[in-house]
Amino acid sequence: MHLISLEAISKSYPETSVLREVSLGISKRQRIGVIGRNGSGKTTLLRIIGGFEEPDAGRIVRAAGMRITYLDQNPTFRAGSTVETIIGDNRESIAMADRLGLADASAVVDDLSGGQRKRLALAVALAAECDLLILDEPTNHLDVDTIDWLEDHLRSRSSALVIVTHDRYLLDRVANRVVEVHHQSLSSHHGSYEQFLEGRTAREEHEAAVEHRRRQRLRTELEWLRRSPKARTSKSRARVGAINNLIAAKRPPVDPELSIDLPSRRIGSKVVDMHNAGKVYDEHWVLRNIDIKLQPNARVGVVGDNGSGKTTLLRLVAGRLDPDEGTVKRGTTVVPGWFGQDPRPIPPETRVNAAIRERAETTLLESGVRVSAATLLERFQFGIDAQRATVGDLSGGERRRLELLMALMEAPNLLLLDEPTNDLDLDTLEALEEYLDSWKGALVVASHDRYFLDRVCDHIYSIESDGSVRHHPGGWPAYWADRLAPKEIAPRPSPSRSGRRTPTTRSKPTWSERQELARLTRRIPELEERSADLAHQLDAAAADYTATVGLAQQLADVLEDLDAAETAWLELTERIEAYEDG
Repeated sequence: MHLISLEAISKSYPETSVLREVSLGISKRQRIGVIGRNGSGKTTLLRIIGGFEEPDAGRIVRAAGMRITYLDQNPTFRAGSTVETIIGDNRESIAMADRLGLADASAVVDDLSGGQRKRLALAVALAAECDLLILDEPTNHLDVDTIDWLEDHLRSRSSALVIVTHDRYLLDRVANRVVEVHHQSLSSHHGSYEQFLEGRTAREEHEAAVEHRRRQRLRTELEWLRRSPKARTSKSRARVGAINNLIAAKRPPVDPELSIDLPSRRIGSKVVDMHNAGKVYDEHWVLRNIDIKLQPNARVGVVGDNGSGKTTLLRLVAGRLDPDEGTVKRGTTVVPGWFGQDPRPIPPETRVNAAIRERAETTLLESGVRVSAATLLERFQFGIDAQRATVGDLSGGERRRLELLMALMEAPNLLLLDEPTNDLDLDTLEALEEYLDSWKGALVVASHDRYFLDRVCDHIYSIESDGSVRHHPGGWPAYWADRLAPKEIAPRPSPSRSGRRTPTTRSKPTWSERQELARLTRRIPELEERSADLAHQLDAAAADYTATVGLAQQLADVLEDLDAAETAWLELTERIEAYEDG
């Protein structure tokens, strides 16, 4: 018997239709993970299940007396309320609040951060007695240890569960059914997330094979039609009808893959060198005695409890904050790129296409192709309707995807990601992970997403309770092993202490070397502008073979000169920096 049944549910908004005649039954002890692309209708589905939003059509049947608890993605509270008044005197609620780090009962909710409000709402939801628990992105703003605890808690509950989350480890270990929202419909798969992926891969391969056979047969039949006299017999007319059926047959809609092909700038051997760095707030040392030396190809993850200083560390690395003690030195070639938790200040009435065109009408991709702002947005899964939408009308995930695009358009060579997986859908995360695999710059990411850290980072720095940083070479597996057996594993020295090279005597750069560096600094932008102009001409002359050949050769020569100039510039810059640093 179902706790709740959705029968032929449809839901539309002024700009788009998100659900069309979908049906879903939820039974006791089912733990359903809901996935789908940003803007596909996941939150709408949860709100309809919870009774917080009415469908335009269809029927909802709920079991008599069924109790539902719902955690909104962006919870709100009555103004002036305190943590104590919201939690009440329920022992379970108090224990949950304490477990989620809400120790100050007198704190006013208006003064809490977005993360603290989310954890408060989560504490109330988890403590409630209910038959169906609905959670929309519950892991946002939780640290790794708390997510690990939440995972165990959800597995042990007797109530049914419907959860939207980007945490693939939690999804795989908690869910026993996966529901995918796509193209206004629902696809249900019994089993874990891993089993869902296996089933989806098999389904897509089958659909591709069916489509391939359809196209082959259609080519054969069309060739017969071209050779055949006019079809007058009943047999011929039937064959023509079959051809029409083949033409009319459509493969199920396929989402365009998100394509990230944005370039980065060259980076020298000196990236960031932090020595004995520290930061103090209100006489409290958040970070202290930090020694980190980033290499040009660094893949570094930063973990720690909420409020431990992860964002502060990233801001020190990026140059957005100055240390209160010690030094932070960045190489001359370093161009930081920031993708943080706080939204970019974009006026909500700004249209998506205008927001991108303000930064660049065209963009030269890593592949050497120059594309328009509209094409670039399409590659980031913003269709025509989404490009015309205002920023204020975007879903939380769509807004995050737009801001990720803006960050990468700046062509950084040092990328700082602060909780990048919050509100991004799984397809976007997978595309970002693949992009970072071949990305040529240095990466520092603060995240609670265990899968993302395991997938992307080969070094983990954990911020300890005293503000120091502990280095875990080997990435997430090494960090997790250290965490589970802290007393058995000796602290590892940071690379800045153990891997520092012996200083050598360096000769003073000559006057001609400094002049050459100045000349190259002027020359490189000229070559970049020339290459962009040739690439534009090449696109315009696509139909003219002779012109295309000539322009392609010119572009190749300019790119070769640009590569040589950048290499020489980097060598001279590093030599001068090495001398000035002693």
